[in-house]
Amino acid sequence: MTDNINPKHYRQHAHECIEFTQYLNFNLGNAFKYIWRHKEKNGREDLEKALWHLRRQRNDAPKFKKLKSRRYFKLCNKLEACGFDTDTDAALGAILYTATDYTEDNISWATACVKDLLKKMPSESPMPSENTPNPERK
Repeated sequence: MTDNINPKHYRQHAHECIEFTQYLNFNLGNAFKYIWRHKEKNGREDLEKALWHLRRQRNDAPKFKKLKSRRYFKLCNKLEACGFDTDTDAALGAILYTATDYTEDNISWATACVKDLLKKMPSESPMPSENTPNPERK
C-alpha cells in the first residue's frame, strides 16, 4: 500500500526530511525538501523548484528565526547519517548553514550547490528564469 501522507522518498534515509525542515523557514525548508527527494521523485524538476525557492528567499528575504548553532550541529550529524551522495549532502548542508547564518554569500553558496546538482542531471527542460511563476502552481 502506498503512503501518500509520508511517502518513502521522505523516510528512506536514517532520518526523515521533516526532522530538518521543521526548523527552517518556508523557502529554505521547501528548497531542502526538493533537494532531499530529487533522485527518488522528480529529478531535474525538483532541483529547479529548489532554485526557485532559493531565489525567492534571496529576493524577499523574509525575517525568520535563525537556526541556533547547537541545533545546526545536531542536524548536520543527522544529515551525515542519511548517506546522501557528496553533492546532495553539500546542497542540503549549505541550506542548513544559510538558516544559521543568513548572508548573501551563503545563499549564493546554496544556489551554486543546487546548480551543480542540476548540471549532473539529464536535461529534461530548461531552467526557469527569475520571473518564472511558481512551478507548483500548474
